[in-house]
Amino acid sequence: QVVAVCDVDEPRMLTAQAKVDAHYAQKRGKNYQGCAMHGDFRDLINRPDIDAVAICTPDHWHVIPAMMAAKAGKDVICEKPLSLTVEEGRLLCDTLYHTRRVFQTASENRSIETYIRICELVRNGRIGDITHIQVMLPGGNDKRSGQFDQRETTSIPKGFNYEMWQGQTPLAPYAPARCHGSFRWNLAYSGGRLTDWGAHLIDLAQWGNSTETSGPVAVRGVGKFPPRDALFNTAPEFSVDYRYANGVTMNVATGTAGLRFEGTEGWIAFEKWRGPLIASNPAILESKIGPNEVHLHRPRVVIARRDSKGGEHRNFLDCVKSRRPCYAPAEIGHRTISVAHIGNISMLLGRELKWDPEIERFVGDAEANTMLRREQREPWAIKNIDSWINRHA
Repeated sequence: QVVAVCDVDEPRMLTAQAKVDAHYAQKRGKNYQGCAMHGDFRDLINRPDIDAVAICTPDHWHVIPAMMAAKAGKDVICEKPLSLTVEEGRLLCDTLYHTRRVFQTASENRSIETYIRICELVRNGRIGDITHIQVMLPGGNDKRSGQFDQRETTSIPKGFNYEMWQGQTPLAPYAPARCHGSFRWNLAYSGGRLTDWGAHLIDLAQWGNSTETSGPVAVRGVGKFPPRDALFNTAPEFSVDYRYANGVTMNVATGTAGLRFEGTEGWIAFEKWRGPLIASNPAILESKIGPNEVHLHRPRVVIARRDSKGGEHRNFLDCVKSRRPCYAPAEIGHRTISVAHIGNISMLLGRELKWDPEIERFVGDAEANTMLRREQREPWAIKNIDSWINRHA
């Protein structure tokens, strides 16, 4: 049962509460006690009657409440991209390792039959040895809200705790386009299309390449960035080249969304979101995966059609009950988005970088390594998390 909702924007919180109340009132009638509201996530996480939390915040507010929730004994499902920086992602993974809480990176990809199938075919050698991976992501800045064009500084709306919304990031004047629906196009809060759609398709590339708990060893990216002081300052167009220790190369570029694995004996791909699989030889698509071959994890509910339900949320709830790992634990979500983060760093610096995925540091480049972290504005720094937790018996 959903027992509480939380948001720094009161009108949105009221909408969420009404949706929850309508659902349970219909199911439980007079026995339903109502959904609570909290304007501060710390109040929600510190409640002893809550077992698990869903974090659906802007990207710069993913890691801090996720770490706090895990330390407070809660299981967590957290939206992607999982982290704002590589170092934040590593801290989250380490916290989950020590607390042993159930964690799900909220991406539906690993529950979609088409995507499981393409990675199984690749990992079982149906195109021979992988030589190259092409990842295509949409370009431009998506108009995801009616506030997209409202970029002028204005007064903060009533009921919106804008200071808390900014969190660890530097204080900036309020403009509607900075927040709901458009925050991913500002480097203070996210990483643009590379971290947005990359959280989906780079994950599949890593899965098919058997590197989902590691990463590449070199990166060189070229992108067209607006001025850094612009409200939307992420790269709307880019092309980033990666090289893995196994010799596989990967290019992540803007275009029509899709994924293509190329090998010594053919290729297999899909175009557009959940598009059908295509291959250099139809026999590749008809191939059967034998009982002694690699069978990738399939959740209890697999999404076979666009209107199917289940996915990451069903898998998370199943694992909360069984105490088994989810299909996209923190380490996988972290490694996926680290590939995007180091791509953005290479583009911003304008040079090729060597990457050590074991220690998660650039090799011989002190300037690049400083970009693996960010200064955190007080009082919203990670170092304060322990003091926020009320340890209930």
